[in-house]
Amino acid sequence: MKKYLIVISFLILNLSANSLESLVTNALNKNNELKSIEKSILIANENITLATKLSNPILSLGINDIHTNENYDKRDLEAMQAQFIGITQAIPITNKLEINKSIQITNKNILALSLEDKKLLLKAKIYELAYNIAILEEKKRLILEQKRNIGKLEKLQNYLYQTSKTDVKTLFDTKLINKNFDITLNNLQTNITTLKLNLEEIAYTKIDNLNINLDVFKASLENNIEKHPKVQAFNEQLKAFKQQEAYEKALKTSDINFNITYFNRTEFQDYVNVSVAIPLSIYNRENINVKKAQYSYLKAKNDLESLRRNFTTTQQILQNELNTSYENYQLLSKEMLALQNSIDKSLKIDNKFKNNSTQIIQNLNKTLKLQIDALDEKSKFFTTLAKSKYYEGNIQ
Repeated sequence: MKKYLIVISFLILNLSANSLESLVTNALNKNNELKSIEKSILIANENITLATKLSNPILSLGINDIHTNENYDKRDLEAMQAQFIGITQAIPITNKLEINKSIQITNKNILALSLEDKKLLLKAKIYELAYNIAILEEKKRLILEQKRNIGKLEKLQNYLYQTSKTDVKTLFDTKLINKNFDITLNNLQTNITTLKLNLEEIAYTKIDNLNINLDVFKASLENNIEKHPKVQAFNEQLKAFKQQEAYEKALKTSDINFNITYFNRTEFQDYVNVSVAIPLSIYNRENINVKKAQYSYLKAKNDLESLRRNFTTTQQILQNELNTSYENYQLLSKEMLALQNSIDKSLKIDNKFKNNSTQIIQNLNKTLKLQIDALDEKSKFFTTLAKSKYYEGNIQ
C-alpha cells in the first residue's frame, strides 16, 4: 500500500509541475508587451487600408459681396452678389499612394518580426531563470547532505571529546562549519525564492515545482543568422528606406487640387467656376528628404552588417562556453567522482564509529564538494544554453 501511495504522490507532483514549454506558452499568451505589439500590428493593418484612400474633399459654402450699409440684405443689387457651394478634391497624378501602401506593408512586417524577436528574448529569459532555479534546488539538496554528514561528524566528535580523544577546538570548528552551512542554505533559499518571483512575473503563473531535464549533453548551435527575426527586420527596414526614397521622389510631382463651385445669383444668371491648383516644388524640400532616405538606408546597411558580425561572434562564444562546460562536467562527474567513490568504498563505511569514521565522513563531503563543482559547470552549461535560445531564431 505504501508503495502505491509513493507512486501516486509522484504522479501528482509531476502533473502539478511546471514544464519549460508550458511556462513559455503561458508567457507568450499573457505578456502585456507582446499584446501591445500585436495591437500595433492591428493599427498597421488599418494604415495599409488608409494608404490608398484619397484625402477627403473640402465642401465650401458661402456668400460674397455683402454690403456694409443699410442694403446688406439686398441680394439683387449687383451681378457679383451670389450664394455658392463648392467641392475641392486633391487628386494624385503619380503612384505615390501605391508606394505609401508598400511602405505601410513593410512597416507591418517590421512590427511582426519585432514581435517574434521579443518572443525569443522572453523564451531565453524564462529558460535561464528556470534552469537557475532547478540547479540551485539541486545544489541545496547536496548541501543539505553535506550538512547531515557534518552532523554525524559532530556527534562522533562529541563522543570522542567525552573520551578525551579529541580537543575542544576541533569540536568547535565542526560546530562553526555546521552554522556556516545554515547561512549558505538560507542564502540559497533566498536566491531560489527571488528567482521564482522573477519567473512568475514574466511567466504569469505560480511556480511550485519545475519539471526540467538537467542532463548535460553535447550541444551544437545552428547558424541561422539570416533567418533570425531581428536580422529579417533589418532587411525589411532597408526595404522601407528604399520605398521612402521612391515616395519622396514621387512627391516632387504635386497633387492637383481640383475645385468646382456653383454660384447662385438673385435676378442674374447662375454660373459654375472650375479651377485647378498645383503646388510648386521650388524649395528643394523633396530632394532633401530623398537624401535623408538614402543616408538612412546606408546607415541601416552598416547596422545590419554589425548585427551579423555580433551574432556570429556571440554564437561562437556561446558554442565555446557550451563545449568547455560539457567537458569540465564530464571530467568532474565521471572521472573525479569515480575516483573518489572508489576511495569511499575502500574505507568501508559503517555505523560503529571506528577510528576511520572521521575520515569516512570527510571523504563523503569531498565527494559532495566534487558534485557541487560539477553542478557549477552544469549551471554554466544551462545558462549558456538558455542564452542560445535567443540566437536560434526559432520560437518553437
